[in-house]
Amino acid sequence: MLGTWVKIPSLETVELLGHAGFDFVVIDMEHAPHGMDLAYRLIFAAQAAGMAALVRLPDRSGAEIQRLLDGGADGLLVPKVASLDVARRLTRQMVFSPRGERGNGSTSRAGRWGLVPIGDYVRRGDEECLRMVQLEDWDALSAAADYLALPDVNGVFVGLGDLFLSSGKTSADPDVRNLVADVAAAAKAVGKLSGIAAPTPAEARSYLDMGYSLVMVSNDATLFGRAALQVVEQTLGACERG
Repeated sequence: MLGTWVKIPSLETVELLGHAGFDFVVIDMEHAPHGMDLAYRLIFAAQAAGMAALVRLPDRSGAEIQRLLDGGADGLLVPKVASLDVARRLTRQMVFSPRGERGNGSTSRAGRWGLVPIGDYVRRGDEECLRMVQLEDWDALSAAADYLALPDVNGVFVGLGDLFLSSGKTSADPDVRNLVADVAAAAKAVGKLSGIAAPTPAEARSYLDMGYSLVMVSNDATLFGRAALQVVEQTLGACERG
Protein backbone atom coordinates (compact mmCIF):
# COMPACT_ATOMS: atom_id res chain seq x y z
CA MET A 1 0.00 0.00 0.00
CA LEU A 2 1.22 3.49 -0.87
CA GLY A 3 0.74 6.48 1.41
CA THR A 4 2.05 9.89 2.39
CA TRP A 5 2.20 12.17 5.42
CA VAL A 6 -0.47 14.80 6.04
CA LYS A 7 1.16 17.96 7.36
CA ILE A 8 -1.04 20.68 5.80
CA PRO A 9 -4.06 21.45 8.03
CA SER A 10 -6.54 21.26 5.15
CA LEU A 11 -9.41 18.92 4.29
CA GLU A 12 -9.15 19.79 0.61
CA THR A 13 -5.56 18.60 0.23
CA VAL A 14 -6.45 15.32 1.92
CA GLU A 15 -9.29 14.89 -0.56
CA LEU A 16 -6.87 15.54 -3.42
CA LEU A 17 -4.53 12.84 -2.14
CA GLY A 18 -7.45 10.43 -2.34
CA HIS A 19 -8.23 11.53 -5.89
CA ALA A 20 -4.55 11.04 -6.76
CA GLY A 21 -4.79 7.38 -5.78
CA PHE A 22 -2.99 7.04 -2.46
CA ASP A 23 -4.11 4.04 -0.43
CA PHE A 24 -3.59 5.65 2.98
CA VAL A 25 -2.35 8.76 4.74
CA VAL A 26 -0.70 9.27 8.10
CA ILE A 27 -1.97 12.37 9.87
CA ASP A 28 1.16 13.72 11.53
CA MET A 29 0.57 15.03 15.04
CA GLU A 30 4.28 14.86 15.88
CA HIS A 31 5.77 17.19 13.25
CA ALA A 32 2.73 19.18 12.09
CA PRO A 33 0.29 21.65 13.73
CA HIS A 34 -2.57 19.19 14.11
CA GLY A 35 -4.56 19.27 17.33
CA MET A 36 -7.21 16.76 18.30
CA ASP A 37 -10.13 18.59 16.67
CA LEU A 38 -8.37 18.87 13.32
CA ALA A 39 -7.05 15.31 13.44
CA TYR A 40 -10.62 14.11 13.95
CA ARG A 41 -11.77 15.93 10.80
CA LEU A 42 -8.77 14.79 8.77
CA ILE A 43 -9.57 11.19 9.68
CA PHE A 44 -13.08 11.68 8.33
CA ALA A 45 -11.82 13.43 5.17
CA ALA A 46 -9.30 10.70 4.39
CA GLN A 47 -11.81 7.90 4.81
CA ALA A 48 -14.42 9.78 2.78
CA ALA A 49 -11.83 10.05 0.01
CA GLY A 50 -11.38 6.27 0.03
CA MET A 51 -8.14 6.06 2.01
CA ALA A 52 -7.20 4.44 5.28
CA ALA A 53 -6.57 7.09 7.95
CA LEU A 54 -3.64 6.48 10.27
CA VAL A 55 -2.38 8.95 12.86
CA ARG A 56 1.12 9.45 14.21
CA LEU A 57 0.87 10.30 17.89
CA PRO A 58 2.55 13.53 19.05
CA ASP A 59 4.61 11.72 21.69
CA ARG A 60 4.74 8.61 23.86
CA SER A 61 2.43 9.81 26.63
CA GLY A 62 -0.57 7.93 25.22
CA ALA A 63 -2.97 10.72 26.18
CA GLU A 64 -4.61 10.87 22.73
CA ILE A 65 -4.94 7.15 22.05
CA GLN A 66 -8.52 6.58 23.25
CA ARG A 67 -9.99 9.63 21.52
CA LEU A 68 -8.21 9.05 18.20
CA LEU A 69 -9.37 5.45 18.04
CA ASP A 70 -12.90 6.46 19.05
CA GLY A 71 -12.66 9.10 16.31
CA GLY A 72 -12.43 6.25 13.83
CA ALA A 73 -8.69 6.15 13.07
CA ASP A 74 -7.68 2.99 11.25
CA GLY A 75 -4.50 2.79 13.28
CA LEU A 76 -1.83 4.65 15.22
CA LEU A 77 1.92 5.07 14.90
CA VAL A 78 3.94 5.63 18.06
CA PRO A 79 7.05 7.76 17.39
CA LYS A 80 10.61 7.08 18.57
CA VAL A 81 10.03 3.89 20.50
CA ALA A 82 13.30 2.71 22.02
CA SER A 83 12.21 0.21 24.66
CA LEU A 84 10.00 -2.86 24.77
CA ASP A 85 8.31 -1.53 27.90
CA VAL A 86 7.13 1.61 26.06
CA ALA A 87 5.89 -0.43 23.10
CA ARG A 88 4.08 -2.82 25.42
CA ARG A 89 2.50 -0.04 27.51
CA LEU A 90 1.20 2.03 24.61
CA THR A 91 -0.11 -0.76 22.41
CA ARG A 92 -1.88 -2.26 25.41
CA GLN A 93 -3.87 0.99 25.57
CA MET A 94 -5.03 0.36 21.99
CA VAL A 95 -6.62 -3.01 22.83
CA PHE A 96 -9.92 -3.48 24.61
CA SER A 97 -10.24 -4.79 28.15
CA PRO A 98 -9.70 -7.36 29.57
CA ARG A 99 -6.67 -8.05 27.35
CA GLY A 100 -5.80 -4.37 27.15
CA GLU A 101 -6.82 -1.04 28.62
CA ARG A 102 -8.98 0.59 25.93
CA GLY A 103 -12.40 1.54 27.22
CA ASN A 104 -15.80 1.07 25.62
CA GLY A 105 -16.64 4.03 23.39
CA SER A 106 -19.15 2.28 21.15
CA THR A 107 -21.34 5.39 20.92
CA SER A 108 -18.43 7.28 19.29
CA ARG A 109 -17.70 7.59 15.57
CA ALA A 110 -15.73 4.30 15.66
CA GLY A 111 -18.96 2.58 16.69
CA ARG A 112 -21.05 4.60 14.21
CA TRP A 113 -22.58 6.43 17.15
CA GLY A 114 -23.93 3.24 18.67
CA LEU A 115 -25.38 1.83 15.45
CA VAL A 116 -22.78 -0.95 15.21
CA PRO A 117 -23.23 -3.98 17.49
CA ILE A 118 -20.72 -3.79 20.31
CA GLY A 119 -19.20 -7.11 19.31
CA ASP A 120 -18.36 -5.74 15.85
CA TYR A 121 -17.00 -2.54 17.38
CA VAL A 122 -14.69 -4.50 19.68
CA ARG A 123 -13.64 -6.90 16.94
CA ARG A 124 -12.68 -4.09 14.58
CA GLY A 125 -10.73 -2.33 17.30
CA ASP A 126 -8.78 -5.41 18.32
CA GLU A 127 -8.36 -7.12 14.95
CA GLU A 128 -8.39 -4.42 12.26
CA CYS A 129 -6.74 -1.33 13.77
CA LEU A 130 -3.02 -0.89 13.19
CA ARG A 131 -0.82 -0.67 16.27
CA MET A 132 2.56 0.26 14.83
CA VAL A 133 5.69 1.33 16.68
CA GLN A 134 8.33 3.48 15.01
CA LEU A 135 11.88 2.21 15.54
CA GLU A 136 14.27 5.05 14.84
CA ASP A 137 17.71 4.16 16.18
CA TRP A 138 20.14 1.38 15.35
CA ASP A 139 19.65 -0.67 18.50
CA ALA A 140 15.85 -0.59 18.29
CA LEU A 141 15.83 -1.52 14.59
CA SER A 142 18.30 -4.33 15.19
CA ALA A 143 15.85 -5.67 17.79
CA ALA A 144 12.82 -5.41 15.47
CA ALA A 145 12.01 -9.10 15.97
CA ASP A 146 11.66 -8.52 19.72
CA TYR A 147 9.14 -5.71 19.14
CA LEU A 148 7.25 -7.82 16.63
CA ALA A 149 7.02 -10.59 19.23
CA LEU A 150 4.92 -8.38 21.52
CA PRO A 151 1.31 -9.59 21.25
CA ASP A 152 -0.30 -6.16 20.87
CA VAL A 153 2.20 -4.80 18.32
CA ASN A 154 1.02 -5.67 14.82
CA GLY A 155 3.53 -3.61 12.85
CA VAL A 156 6.89 -1.83 12.98
CA PHE A 157 7.86 1.33 11.11
CA VAL A 158 11.43 2.27 10.15
CA GLY A 159 12.33 5.88 10.98
CA LEU A 160 15.15 6.68 8.57
CA GLY A 161 15.31 10.39 9.42
CA ASP A 162 16.17 9.96 13.08
CA LEU A 163 18.34 6.96 12.24
CA PHE A 164 20.46 9.31 10.14
CA LEU A 165 20.71 11.82 12.98
CA SER A 166 21.91 9.19 15.43
CA SER A 167 24.13 7.14 13.11
CA GLY A 168 25.19 9.58 10.39
CA LYS A 169 24.27 6.97 7.78
CA THR A 170 21.86 7.75 4.94
CA SER A 171 19.27 5.41 3.51
CA ALA A 172 21.67 4.63 0.63
CA ASP A 173 24.36 3.28 2.96
CA PRO A 174 24.75 -0.51 2.48
CA ASP A 175 24.53 -1.09 6.24
CA VAL A 176 21.22 0.77 6.37
CA ARG A 177 19.87 -1.06 3.33
CA ASN A 178 20.71 -4.40 4.95
CA LEU A 179 19.10 -3.34 8.24
CA VAL A 180 15.97 -2.14 6.42
CA ALA A 181 15.72 -5.44 4.53
CA ASP A 182 16.11 -7.38 7.80
CA VAL A 183 13.19 -5.48 9.37
CA ALA A 184 10.90 -6.29 6.43
CA ALA A 185 11.93 -9.94 6.58
CA ALA A 186 11.35 -10.12 10.35
CA ALA A 187 7.83 -8.72 9.98
CA LYS A 188 6.98 -11.06 7.12
CA ALA A 189 8.25 -14.06 9.10
CA VAL A 190 5.65 -13.50 11.83
CA GLY A 191 2.83 -12.28 9.60
CA LYS A 192 2.89 -8.68 10.79
CA LEU A 193 3.16 -5.38 8.93
CA SER A 194 6.20 -3.29 8.12
CA GLY A 195 6.27 0.40 7.21
CA ILE A 196 8.81 2.91 5.95
CA ALA A 197 8.91 6.39 4.41
CA ALA A 198 10.91 7.56 1.40
CA PRO A 199 11.55 11.03 -0.05
CA THR A 200 11.28 9.98 -3.71
CA PRO A 201 9.14 7.62 -5.80
CA ALA A 202 12.23 5.63 -6.87
CA GLU A 203 13.25 4.95 -3.28
CA ALA A 204 9.65 4.15 -2.33
CA ARG A 205 9.51 1.64 -5.19
CA SER A 206 12.62 -0.08 -3.85
CA TYR A 207 10.94 -0.60 -0.47
CA LEU A 208 7.81 -2.00 -2.07
CA ASP A 209 10.05 -4.42 -3.98
CA MET A 210 11.78 -5.27 -0.69
CA GLY A 211 8.45 -6.44 0.70
CA TYR A 212 7.32 -3.56 2.90
CA SER A 213 3.59 -3.56 3.60
CA LEU A 214 3.10 0.21 3.96
CA VAL A 215 5.37 2.56 2.02
CA MET A 216 5.10 6.32 2.25
CA VAL A 217 6.50 8.75 -0.28
CA SER A 218 7.13 12.42 0.55
CA ASN A 219 4.36 14.45 2.25
CA ASP A 220 1.55 16.76 1.17
CA ALA A 221 3.48 19.98 1.83
CA THR A 222 6.57 18.91 -0.10
CA LEU A 223 4.49 17.49 -2.96
CA PHE A 224 2.63 20.79 -3.30
CA GLY A 225 5.76 22.90 -2.86
CA ARG A 226 7.75 21.06 -5.49
CA ALA A 227 4.87 21.09 -7.97
CA ALA A 228 4.47 24.85 -7.48
CA LEU A 229 8.22 25.39 -7.85
CA GLN A 230 8.24 23.39 -11.06
CA VAL A 231 5.43 25.49 -12.51
CA VAL A 232 7.24 28.73 -11.65
CA GLU A 233 10.57 27.54 -13.03
CA GLN A 234 9.01 26.23 -16.24
CA THR A 235 6.97 29.41 -16.76
CA LEU A 236 9.81 31.81 -16.10
CA GLY A 237 12.16 29.68 -18.15
CA ALA A 238 9.73 29.78 -21.08
CA CYS A 239 9.44 33.57 -20.76
CA GLU A 240 13.20 34.01 -20.70
CA ARG A 241 13.60 31.82 -23.78
CA GLY A 242 10.87 33.80 -25.50
